[in-house]
Amino acid sequence: MPTPPRAAPAAPRTALVHEWVAARAGAEQVFEVLAGLWPDADLHALTVDPAVALDLGGRRVRTTALDALPAPRALTLPLMPAAWAAHARDVQRSYDLVVTSHHAFATSNRLVAPGGVHLAYVHTPARYVWSPELDGRGTSPLLAPARRALAAADHRAARRVTAFAANSAEVARRVERFWGREATVVHPPVDVAAFAAAPAPTLDLPDGFLLALGRFVPYKNHLLAVDVAERARRPLVLAGAGPLLAALRERAATATVPVVVLDRPSRRTVHELLHRAAVLLFPTVEDFGIVPVEAMASGTPVVAPARGGSGETVLDGVSGALVDDLRVDALAAAVPRAEACTPDGCRRRAAAFDVGRFRERVLAWAGAHAGVLR
Repeated sequence: MPTPPRAAPAAPRTALVHEWVAARAGAEQVFEVLAGLWPDADLHALTVDPAVALDLGGRRVRTTALDALPAPRALTLPLMPAAWAAHARDVQRSYDLVVTSHHAFATSNRLVAPGGVHLAYVHTPARYVWSPELDGRGTSPLLAPARRALAAADHRAARRVTAFAANSAEVARRVERFWGREATVVHPPVDVAAFAAAPAPTLDLPDGFLLALGRFVPYKNHLLAVDVAERARRPLVLAGAGPLLAALRERAATATVPVVVLDRPSRRTVHELLHRAAVLLFPTVEDFGIVPVEAMASGTPVVAPARGGSGETVLDGVSGALVDDLRVDALAAAVPRAEACTPDGCRRRAAAFDVGRFRERVLAWAGAHAGVLR
């Protein structure tokens, strides 16, 4: 009697988890690409700003109870681990495979089923908990008890994760230092081809301007960029959004060189700025930093610190100039060194971080740890 054929194994129930969707920043772009790699996965996040345009295949992102709170995100930080735990009870579903995009407390989610696999792609362990020297939001002595409690909760959550990937060697070192875990380095994706062609100019901007692009928050050091532009005697464009907008406009009004402040630039405007800038100023120690790679993909060299992600992405003398510290004179002196780099050299360097390479490396990492669940 012939043996009946085996039934095909059921597709693994898969979830993708992200911290919050508040802007189309680097972490959100990673979430978007991950969603494309797992097109049937359920999507989860703490909160979602519906004005942020992400291509998630038409899927709804399920959010936690924090999405209904009007409080600023900084005030909800102590509530995040508990919100993730409650969310698992609210959705009443568990998953064979959970892939988490983490930079605060997303690994606290309890969505993985018993015997399932939880993979975490780490942008950084929460900087305001583990590295307050890099992010002033966690430096107040009044926050020390909350930091200790959150660090303990974060460490417990890390023990439940099957495997980690880190967006840079710098972050992999933090994962080992703070959580005692190893992490595979998988650099974030950049759509290099999207930055290849120069858009037609539409903005009235001074020639030879320096560009500082990113959220208007203290650790991005936009005020320092103004000082650098004054020392270098070059015009500057500040582009981004955030709570320091008014302070930056006040500083721009008193600067000794032309300083243009662009609030909430469109993607097309960002594209134009990256192509037309003489140099991107990136005066901050980032976990990875997608903006410098986007600049290099546009053929624009970068001035950045040799520490953090920029030390891994920018090749000194090829796609920009690296500095050992964030002093005004060192950054200003690096500008002409960066300008000596060629657009072709910048673009070749950027190709190492193309989105296609990210997809290949993430799937290889996931396959190594999730096996048939992938």
